[in-house]
Amino acid sequence: MWEHRVPKERALEEDHLAKTVTALERIAGRRPVGTRSSHSAALLRQYGFIYRSEGSADQRPYYEYDEGGGNGLVNLPMHYVIDDAMYFNFNWLGTDASAQRITDPERVGDIWWAAFRQQYNVGGYLNVCMHPYQSGRALRIAMLDRLIGRMKTLPGVWFPTCEQVARHCIDRYPPLAPAE
Repeated sequence: MWEHRVPKERALEEDHLAKTVTALERIAGRRPVGTRSSHSAALLRQYGFIYRSEGSADQRPYYEYDEGGGNGLVNLPMHYVIDDAMYFNFNWLGTDASAQRITDPERVGDIWWAAFRQQYNVGGYLNVCMHPYQSGRALRIAMLDRLIGRMKTLPGVWFPTCEQVARHCIDRYPPLAPAE
């Protein structure tokens, strides 16, 4: 997102998305196809997006459609329990000083391992949200290394990008035809 918010005004929303797409394409050498933002589905589809990852209505990927039943996007749900900012950020969602916390990385690793094991046992997926300024610290990186190492000991674990998961869903479970 251009400003970590989506403007309510349609023209400004498109301006923000266009600037974001241009900047990311310049940096990465390719257009983004997914977002964690709440930009409108029609606008995201117009710019070539195939997925978003912002809601938590389910633990599995699902399709979201706009009010007209079109502009389907794969939603790769996330949840705050698997978002690093929940544990490593001051001023979490505007909380006051008494609610601030910095959690021990080992505790977070245990929580994320339990979330992973639950999804592994039911054949699901886990979409961990990490921010470089939160998890990009030595102790937290070491915890992530240990966590990923544990995950790799189990058979059949796949470490795809969100784009790969979205394309997997689209290929194997195509979206419904738009409502007429």
